[in-house]
Amino acid sequence: IIDFVEQSGGDYIIGNVNDAEAVADFAAKNAIDYAFVSADDPLANGVVDAMLDKNIKAVGGTKAATKIEWDKIYSIEMMQKVCPDFNPFYQIISSKNDIDLALQSFKNKSMQVVVKPQGLTGGKGVKVMPEHLKTYEDCADYAEQLLAKSPNEKVLFVEKLQGIEFTIMGLTDGENLVLANASYDYPFRFENDLGAGTGGMGCFTGNEKKLPFMSAKDLQDCQDIMQKIIGQMSAEGLNFSGVLNGGFFKTKDGIKFMEFNGRFGDPESLNILTILESSFAQLIRNMWHKNLSASAVNFRKKASVVKYLVAKEYPQASSDATIFSLDEKAISALGVSIFCASAIKTADGNYQTLKKSRAIAFGATADNIAAAGDLVNQAIEKFVVADLEYRKDIGSKENLDKLLSYKFD
Repeated sequence: IIDFVEQSGGDYIIGNVNDAEAVADFAAKNAIDYAFVSADDPLANGVVDAMLDKNIKAVGGTKAATKIEWDKIYSIEMMQKVCPDFNPFYQIISSKNDIDLALQSFKNKSMQVVVKPQGLTGGKGVKVMPEHLKTYEDCADYAEQLLAKSPNEKVLFVEKLQGIEFTIMGLTDGENLVLANASYDYPFRFENDLGAGTGGMGCFTGNEKKLPFMSAKDLQDCQDIMQKIIGQMSAEGLNFSGVLNGGFFKTKDGIKFMEFNGRFGDPESLNILTILESSFAQLIRNMWHKNLSASAVNFRKKASVVKYLVAKEYPQASSDATIFSLDEKAISALGVSIFCASAIKTADGNYQTLKKSRAIAFGATADNIAAAGDLVNQAIEKFVVADLEYRKDIGSKENLDKLLSYKFD
């Protein structure tokens, strides 16, 4: 970010992005015309609200509107109100006295359980049977831990859905909705979906709006669900614009809701922005002035794959930083983009990890998913020298064949 600001002759400060007043003051001081807020914590801390108070054209949900992300109970109850047929079975836990009865309802239905804290956890608080919680008793223990840790919050028990999980992000001006290409994320740390859950090791999108395992009806159902949610927020007087990020499952019974985010996903947004043809600055203007339309949002007919390089200890923090190098010109010549994340460039031109989170991502587009994945692998293997790890199987033909052979019956 600093590099781009310096190259364009702009200004910056280093501070807390969750300090709503500080961000708004900086925007006002620099006479910012339009602002776009798309990160969970700044949204939940009211950065959009603070900028609107200073008459800055801020696109993104207000703190009240983005409750749809930072309060999982609020979002699933809104779904129950407007789209109950697409909701999974769930129970809300207000105290530990609710746990046994709630779990019994899942046992009676022979359902496994997903345990979710009510608030934001950076993608690492949700635990699933049997991968993280072997038994119903483990679910009870984890729920008690969450209640003890955050006594003012509730816990959500949700039916573990059987199917394929995917994401669709939609741009919205608060009334109109335009979907981006659906994306498939790889949350697990190691190949073949083994290891701990992470913020996302990589992602792919196809060369059309739907993914290869989706039907046209699946895509339309997602569009209808998200449009109804936007309509409900508007009816409740909530100011929401920017990105509505829908997490869904394709199951034997069709589409089922998993979660909403009120902002771009990571890494999914990297995929979407690599295939976006339209001017994003103009789309921000369209979203502010409520004249967003499908004709204004154009995507290249290309598939995309993004993969993250991470330290060996990830998702745990590293005790020491890792120094690595890459041939930026050669990677660019291959048609691969570089997205620096939790890493900094050193004085000698190398890079250094910041000992936490994902270090750096690489993304490519091609006519099909497997070809894009191969390009990323080539870039990493040939032009990156690092004691870091990544998932070679993201977007591979073998992985795609496995997805397409999934039996929904």
